[in-house]
Amino acid sequence: MLFYWGYRLPQSDIRPEFFATVASWCFRAVGVMVGILVFIGLVAHLNDPAHNFLILPALAAVAGVGAGRHEARAKTRTYTLEQRNQELQQTQSELEETVTRLEESEQRYRTLAENFPNGAVGLLDDELRYTLVAGQGFEKVDLSAADLHGERVQDIYSDDILQVIEPNYRTTLDGEPTKFEQEIQGRTFEFRTHPLTDEDGDVYAILAMTQDITERKQYEAKLEQLVADLEESNERLEQFAYAASHDLQEPLRMVSTYLQLIERRYGDELDEEGEELFEYAVDGAERMRSMIDGLLQYSRIETMGDEFEPVDLDAVFDDVSEDLRMKIEDSGAEITVDRLPRVIGDENQLRQVFQNLLSNAIKFSGEEPPRIQVSAERNGEEWIVSVADQGIGIDPDDHEQIFEVFEGLHGGEDYAGTGIGLAVCNRIIERHDGEIWVESEPGEGSTFSFTLPAVTESAP
Repeated sequence: MLFYWGYRLPQSDIRPEFFATVASWCFRAVGVMVGILVFIGLVAHLNDPAHNFLILPALAAVAGVGAGRHEARAKTRTYTLEQRNQELQQTQSELEETVTRLEESEQRYRTLAENFPNGAVGLLDDELRYTLVAGQGFEKVDLSAADLHGERVQDIYSDDILQVIEPNYRTTLDGEPTKFEQEIQGRTFEFRTHPLTDEDGDVYAILAMTQDITERKQYEAKLEQLVADLEESNERLEQFAYAASHDLQEPLRMVSTYLQLIERRYGDELDEEGEELFEYAVDGAERMRSMIDGLLQYSRIETMGDEFEPVDLDAVFDDVSEDLRMKIEDSGAEITVDRLPRVIGDENQLRQVFQNLLSNAIKFSGEEPPRIQVSAERNGEEWIVSVADQGIGIDPDDHEQIFEVFEGLHGGEDYAGTGIGLAVCNRIIERHDGEIWVESEPGEGSTFSFTLPAVTESAP
């Protein structure tokens, strides 16, 4: 029996640390019985002392095991109760901490919601009932947070408003955030909704943030109107510039024709002063023709430009160099050029930019033969193209002025011009969403730089 109980003991509900209790009871019972038998043997006569000495301790051992198992089970139950009590206390402590955190979180949320500027924050359950509403967006409408709290949207808003709000809220309950605008009581509100999910990913509520954007919409409308007015004004100015420059060509042709007639009929009769005055008149007519042509070109940059496409600036530069070949050879100009990139733009207009900048670099080279360096550098999503010379330079005070219409680089007869070439370059680069600038000091040459959008990898 002892061996059997010893074998079954690990399979019982008694915890291992209390097995010693069972063994202790067993040994104590045997010891007590042995003691009793010894006492009886000393004071009384036994018929069969050996037989009684074996049987009675065995019975005592069995009784000890039974008593030990009972006490071990009691200790096990006590231990289990203590463990469960500790677990319950730990769980209670964690619950209290969780409740505290939730209360703090709710307080922060309420504080945030109540101070939500120019709008409101709300929570809606799966029945589209407001369970929490707060914010500062109720000042200009005949509604309050108390009017919404605990109410379903179907019971608050009119049918025309519900036609917009309810489908978006239903979409959010399906797990998709939404953004929409709705006019309420003459005010425009922007709604942003987000689904709130549980651990299983099921949507149990909607977080709705609403903001009064009436003033912003009014400002945007005014800004759009202003942009439209500016575009219309620019279009009228372009039309006026085109018409004015076009209409000026006819009287200018008459002036040129009469000057030619005067030269043919009376050229031999003019004295030295008359010839000088006549040359001034011819030069003035020629300058006027160049200015009109420049004004026409300037006015057509936006309206007559081609579609943007990938442009190989190496090919553009080669074409410009060929067009200016006579001027380059006559001036003895030395032009070095790095490998130029492909950009997005209007090829014809970019050819005009290179032609104007190279012509100026040759024209304002001073007494030495022109030395010109053309280079390009990548800067993120754009290229910086530079045309540097070693010419006479430009005063820093004139760096902004030279890009305006009819503001020439330099005055005087040695550098006569229309003063519109750089203005055309500036307008073309602006059309390409780029910038153009100059770095220069008098007597130290000039470097004109402009930016152009780079060709992306997907472009052909």
